[in-house]
Amino acid sequence: MRNKRQFKRHRPLFATPVPGGKAKPRIKWRILPILWLGLKRTCMVLGAFMLLSIMTGVMIANMAAKSGGVPKLPDEMVLFLDLDQGLTERPQAKGFADQFGPSEPSVRDIVNMIDTATRDERVHGILARVEGGQFGMSHVYEVRAALKRFREAGKFTYIYSTSYGDAGGGLSLYYLASAFEQIWVQPMGIVAITGMSAEMPFFRKVLDKIGVQPQFFKRKDYKTAYENLTNEEMSAENREMMTRLVGDIREEILKEIPADRGMGPAQFERLVHKGLFPAPEALKAGLVTRVDYGDVLLGTIREKMGYDRDSNEIGFFVNIPHYMAGLKHEKTEPGEAGHKARKPSVALVYAAGMIMPSGGRNAAAPVFMNSEVAAADEIGPAITEAAEDKNIKAIVLRIDSPGGSPVASETILHAVERAQNKGKKVIVSMGPVAASGGYWIAAYADRIFVTPTTLTGSIGVLGGKFATQDLSEKLGVSWDGVSWGENAGMWSVNTPFSESEAARINVMLDQVYDGFLERVSKGRKMSIESVDKIAGGRVWTGKRAVEIGLADEIGGLENALDYVAQSLGQADRHALNVVIMPEPKTAIEKFLELLEQQGEIGQAVQWQMSIVERLAPALEMMAVTGNRELYATYEPLRLE
Repeated sequence: MRNKRQFKRHRPLFATPVPGGKAKPRIKWRILPILWLGLKRTCMVLGAFMLLSIMTGVMIANMAAKSGGVPKLPDEMVLFLDLDQGLTERPQAKGFADQFGPSEPSVRDIVNMIDTATRDERVHGILARVEGGQFGMSHVYEVRAALKRFREAGKFTYIYSTSYGDAGGGLSLYYLASAFEQIWVQPMGIVAITGMSAEMPFFRKVLDKIGVQPQFFKRKDYKTAYENLTNEEMSAENREMMTRLVGDIREEILKEIPADRGMGPAQFERLVHKGLFPAPEALKAGLVTRVDYGDVLLGTIREKMGYDRDSNEIGFFVNIPHYMAGLKHEKTEPGEAGHKARKPSVALVYAAGMIMPSGGRNAAAPVFMNSEVAAADEIGPAITEAAEDKNIKAIVLRIDSPGGSPVASETILHAVERAQNKGKKVIVSMGPVAASGGYWIAAYADRIFVTPTTLTGSIGVLGGKFATQDLSEKLGVSWDGVSWGENAGMWSVNTPFSESEAARINVMLDQVYDGFLERVSKGRKMSIESVDKIAGGRVWTGKRAVEIGLADEIGGLENALDYVAQSLGQADRHALNVVIMPEPKTAIEKFLELLEQQGEIGQAVQWQMSIVERLAPALEMMAVTGNRELYATYEPLRLE
């Protein structure tokens, strides 16, 4: 029996057994290695699964494209416009799981599809649904114009929401809703049209308490980007400027919404002062058309389309991405390719986000802020490529940017000038914001289009740093070192600017401000003195910008494209072949980029994100001050 037990024991084949007298390690010391091994294997399995999923998605997408797998559009349609994500300047970045699905439509996609549907006899109406999201006034202006053209063609429009503005932003959302023929709200919902506010937190007392000294210099008085760090309250100049902005937007709202809802401006303003309306009150006040449920609305539309209202028929509803894909498939039918080639080609270049020298991972905008970047090393070459392409007849630069680096802004402006020297007209369309550096890159444009509520101008400059000497002393931290150069510590956060260092900073700011004035003077054909009178860091609405000569015409992106078409001898934008440059990245390129950056992705933690969102305004400005090139022409602007 003993020999049998010994035979069953595991024995190494090529090594001497460990002597029995040696103590075995305790199991508690093996827990962490086992957990680490399990985690590594789990990550490896998940990574392999994700890779397999993506490659399968690529194969399916390619097979679908080759087999013409796009569903055919029905003979009678109602477009379904899902606005739950709000309105965005450019298509939303796709999630990892849906890289190969249709893109979320941008403002231009929505406007373009509504205009196409206006001419499409198969489309009878539009149903929009909205629950939240961001609705910039300028974006709404462009979508509203398209909806009105659609309604003028005799087609119906309905919008439905459980509430309009229950989490804020109700007035801009209602500005959109008022363009629809019928506004529906759920019986327990609300309509909030609580006006508009322009506010910011002031951190000066906090900084004083912790021993941080903000030192910023500016050109000129209305350049107030860092005022909430240097002051305890709004300056007189800032209050004057913000009051004027709110007043201009108020005028636009009172001109548009009351006319849409069949009431007078004074009557609507009384409703704004009241602010919040439960659904029955909103109906009584004329703010909504009907208080009812979504399924009732669906039944109403079924009836309009000739179906039984109680049926389950929804096949005639087509969402915007599906409609876009279906139209694209139809246009690849024989004969369409040649027709498209005969259209004059126009380049559309986007400059959306903070203007930075590069859009790479070394950009100053932190990963956790998810900030969009208008990268000069992408935009400049795109404009240059369009200028050198003989097939491109003109360039439209679409700007939605609060500014950023003057160096990067100058790079883009130089590309614009080179394109013009090659005989290409450059037309600018400004979205919600084209301020500071965002105006710098527009200065030489042959024509500038703005919406009435575009925030633009802010021709000014500022710069400086935070000095943490007192904070170090409070923490018991002492600094010591050696240096060479009288101003070697200029950018050190440990000491305030010396008199000599401050003088050099002011020389630099003077150069940037004078350069800004010169470029605007040259582009707008105004004297430097005239530009200086309307500059000084002031922010203007698009309506005022046209009046003072900083812009040429009120209109959205489609109006700018119409202007280009007419300058090329065409009827309107529908006769153009609009080429977005640089071309959007393919799914494979996005996947490779994801692999390159995967080491950084895992650093984000969900509970940290909620804190970052609340601190975003302050963090955004801190990110700007962290880049010595960036501060000069940046102006964070928010109106709610």
